[in-house]
Amino acid sequence: MILFPFGRTACRLGILSGLMLWLGACATPADSGRMMVAAPTALVGFPSELQHAMCIRTITGGETTNPLWVSKVDSGDFRTALAASMESASLIAPADNCKYLVDVTLLGLSQPGFGLNMEVTSHANYKVYDAAANPILLETISAPFTATFADAPIGFVRVKRANEGSIRASISQFLDKLRAIHIG
Repeated sequence: MILFPFGRTACRLGILSGLMLWLGACATPADSGRMMVAAPTALVGFPSELQHAMCIRTITGGETTNPLWVSKVDSGDFRTALAASMESASLIAPADNCKYLVDVTLLGLSQPGFGLNMEVTSHANYKVYDAAANPILLETISAPFTATFADAPIGFVRVKRANEGSIRASISQFLDKLRAIHIG
């Protein structure tokens, strides 16, 4: 009876190779640089009252990525992407001169279990308050984004790209809502 038709060494190498591939295929968190809205898109048409007058107060609800599971978006990376996007739109104020405070709660990510095209929809609640704590914007934004095989041939990377695109789309929609605000 032959238990190892290719020999014990070949079997061990096969198991070791499989284990290395499995360990190398670990989920990584979303990249804040890929979540930010690019400057040319962010620069147009904001009310003058918001220019250099906004500060991010809180970002909550993000999740840390478990490398053995699936990519997530944590609150710190979301904050970095939102701050960079708002900075490129000339909305961020010096810390001692905030007239409008921004709070965001990442309510969750709707992620696929598997598939060729990975669509992720982020759900985030954006709140903007004036100096007197009156709300000037209360908006929940659901933003889908699909990453395809062409974006990343490896499944767990496609989910990460879809997460990043979904958060970028959410921030872009938030900036659009700010453009439409009538203050005063």
